[in-house]
Amino acid sequence: MAKPRKINDCPYELDLQTRMQLVEITDNAGSPFLLMPERLVKKKKMRHRIIFVVLKDKKNRILLVKKNSADKETLWEFPCYGTVYAGESAEGTAYTELKKHFYIDDSIKMKEIATLPYLHDEMHVMATVFLAGPFYGTFRHNTETIQDAMFVDKEEFEGLLTFSQEMFDPIITWANRANWLYK
Repeated sequence: MAKPRKINDCPYELDLQTRMQLVEITDNAGSPFLLMPERLVKKKKMRHRIIFVVLKDKKNRILLVKKNSADKETLWEFPCYGTVYAGESAEGTAYTELKKHFYIDDSIKMKEIATLPYLHDEMHVMATVFLAGPFYGTFRHNTETIQDAMFVDKEEFEGLLTFSQEMFDPIITWANRANWLYK
């Protein structure tokens, strides 16, 4: 068994494997007060922290993806969504998700747009939205987790929203109304 070690920004004396199974339950202001196993948090629909990442390319287009999912209707959504685990920062989770799904390392610029309460999959969460990019490399995605991906410019996106809003995850229309996507 690995010896517990303290991570610089982690207040918990837990090894990494244990921490990656625990989620911080948060109060209404987003402050953590209790650690719980992730499966229990999702089953009981407890408030916790999540991230969304908006990825832009060098032409200021945003990436939209369809994830591989057998249990629900597949909608176009932001490329990265993730649960913030015990002792992890929201920004650290954003970089982890970019690497897992798109093989993008932590050299890409990341800017926090906002942290707000949000209803996601019938759970109240504190969602932090990040803007990553611009991405200049060759685009690749993990085919085990991503079914389809497309970069869209502002005009294409607005046309799709006008005529087919139901094809998007609600967080996308919410972020568009807040004017966060094409700055």
